[in-house]
Amino acid sequence: MDKLRNILLFCVISVAGFSCKEVQQPDCKIDIRWNDEKQVIDGFGIAQAGWSDKLYAHFKREEVLQKMFGNDGLRLSILRGEIFPHYWENQQDKDFNLDDNIDLPLTDGFFTEESDDIKRRGQLWISRYVKEKCKTDKLFFSVWSAPAYMKSNGEVSQGELNPAYNQVFADYLAAFYEAYKSAGLEPYAISPANEPGYAAPWNSSLWTPDKMGEFIMDYLGPTFQKKGIAAHIVFGENPFWSAVSSQAAFISSRHFTDAIINRYPDITRFPVIAAGHGYTLPDSYPAPKDSLKTPIEPLAEASKAGIPVWLTEISDTEALDTTIQDGIKWAITFHKYLTTAGASACIWWAGALPADNNEGLIVLDPNRQNYRMTKRFYTFGNFSRYIPVGSKRIGVETDHAADSLFVSAYKNGNDFTVVAINPTASDRQTCLQMDNRTWNGQVSCALTDEKNNWSSYEATGNRIKIPANSILTITGSIKQ
Repeated sequence: MDKLRNILLFCVISVAGFSCKEVQQPDCKIDIRWNDEKQVIDGFGIAQAGWSDKLYAHFKREEVLQKMFGNDGLRLSILRGEIFPHYWENQQDKDFNLDDNIDLPLTDGFFTEESDDIKRRGQLWISRYVKEKCKTDKLFFSVWSAPAYMKSNGEVSQGELNPAYNQVFADYLAAFYEAYKSAGLEPYAISPANEPGYAAPWNSSLWTPDKMGEFIMDYLGPTFQKKGIAAHIVFGENPFWSAVSSQAAFISSRHFTDAIINRYPDITRFPVIAAGHGYTLPDSYPAPKDSLKTPIEPLAEASKAGIPVWLTEISDTEALDTTIQDGIKWAITFHKYLTTAGASACIWWAGALPADNNEGLIVLDPNRQNYRMTKRFYTFGNFSRYIPVGSKRIGVETDHAADSLFVSAYKNGNDFTVVAINPTASDRQTCLQMDNRTWNGQVSCALTDEKNNWSSYEATGNRIKIPANSILTITGSIKQ
């Protein structure tokens, strides 16, 4: 298996004893506030879900998964899948198809079919691969729709859960957890509703905040507790992170999560995660401009209640763009979710799929033989590869213009990671300090720009030049 090109080589530089006054005057100073602790980082990941079949059928599927989850790749820690509505198609079904043969030869005609079966087998194969081969930290599954027979309209798209099936649906989610756990694939988190405000033409189901809050408090939470199920319960996951216009509140994750927490403040007695998606409408959309705004901001009530916040889906459907400009755009977006919104996890939609838009980090060719990389894959890696699970984000103070340099910092024990994004056409000379602490004498620098992907980068002392149109990750440690 070919390894990723331009994998980081360490650059060893001496940093102890330097101050910003001892080097040429920098463009800006970056002060890392070691004791200014923010949120814990739960990880970075991708979704495959309904696209599991296309990756499962690809002849280079293992190579692609290694690029995303392997040590030489993104080192992702979260895989998001779907609790498919076609697991149970009637009241007699009690199986999650874990005994199906998932090791068919890729030349088998099965892989050229379009079916629910290949999605189920594909998700199982991918989940097993990343858990066993890549030691992936967290498996997370969302429901797009309950089984059709539990729905008000008897369909897997649109409609809503029939209230008479509240307990049946809770038991169904518990059964899924127990089945996957029995296969060595214990889910870390389960979400009962993907995009609950959007009646999509694909698998979907509508929920109001009141109905979702009631379902978690009276059915799902108690059922998980009674059965000893340790999975976190994810709620929110609407298409917009937030919305300025009241007309868009029904698809705002902030509105949805705020309403639930205000109505059910005791929801924190369960291990819950508040989540949202990061989609936006194009400027060409025929609506007043204010109605298009979806600010990246804290999920206010979740933050007040100390509930972890995850970004569980983000991408766009614009024409395919594999350039560094696209990569930098997304790097800034990740930065804002981590810093402004205080997200503990960032999950991209989707990991790998055949498409002519920007939904994937990796673009699979329909011929099942080849694939293409994107720069957003690599700029995502400047976060995911170097910020360990369990790190805490820490404060950063700079004296630069807000839109000319984006810097975030994280610590894990005595180790630190600094991610700096320069979206401008000019290099930025910076001076990096850390509360006057003494660095341990070595830092490693990983550069992604038009020509580089996580490449070794040289610095002098604590004076670091951040090239134009680039993202630079700096890792090191401090002395105790």
